[in-house]
Amino acid sequence: MDVVDDAGAPEVEKSDHSLYLRLSTRLSDALPSVTERYYKPRFQYDANGNDGEDQCVLFHSNRIAVVTLAPSHPIVYTKKEVTKVDFQVNTNLNRLSNSVSGKHKKGAQRLQRTSALCIISCKDGTQYTIVSVVPGKLIEVNEHLIEEPELVMSKPWSSGYIAIVLPPMNMDVCLLETLISPEDYIKRRKCVIPDEYLTTEPVPEAKSVFTEAVDIDEA
Repeated sequence: MDVVDDAGAPEVEKSDHSLYLRLSTRLSDALPSVTERYYKPRFQYDANGNDGEDQCVLFHSNRIAVVTLAPSHPIVYTKKEVTKVDFQVNTNLNRLSNSVSGKHKKGAQRLQRTSALCIISCKDGTQYTIVSVVPGKLIEVNEHLIEEPELVMSKPWSSGYIAIVLPPMNMDVCLLETLISPEDYIKRRKCVIPDEYLTTEPVPEAKSVFTEAVDIDEA
C-alpha cells in the first residue's frame, strides 16, 4: 500500500471547504488506490486515555482490522523521531510470542479495546502505549518496526502499521458504526492533521464485499 511522501504532497488550505483524508497516493486520479478500494478508516480519539493520542483502524472488507496511528497522533503530527517499538507490553506478555494457526486462528492472543499492543519510545524521551482499539484475536504485529521503528511516523497507513486484528464475527459492522468516521474526525482534528493526509478530492467508497485478503504493503 502506498503512503504519501512529505515532499510530494501539495499544501491544503484548512478552510471550511470539503476536506477528505488522503489514504494513499494514486497513479491516476481515475484509479483509486488499493487502500481506498478495500479499507474503511475509523478513528478513536485519545485511544489510551491520554489527550490527543488518537489511533486509526483500517477495516478491510474481509473483516480484518489494521491498527495504526492516526495522523493527529503526536508522533505523526509533530514528526517525532522514533527510537524503539517494544512489543513486550509488560513483564509477562510479549506480543511477538503470538502464535496463530488454521482457519480459526487458534493460539491467537485475545485482545480487548484497551489491550496494549506495543510501547513506542521517542528521542525526546516521550513514550506512548498503543492499544488495540478493537476487540478480537491478534493475527500479527508488524515485526519490521523492530528494525525500522521510524515507519510508525513516516508510513503509518502502510508499512508502519502496528498490528492486524480479527474482530469477532459481525462485530466489524458495529465497530464501523461506533468508531469515529473520517468526516467527523476531520471536523474535530483538522488543525492537527498534517497537510499530506488531507485532500480536496473525494475519496471513493470502499467495496463492501471482497473475499481475498489484501496485503497492507501492496501498492
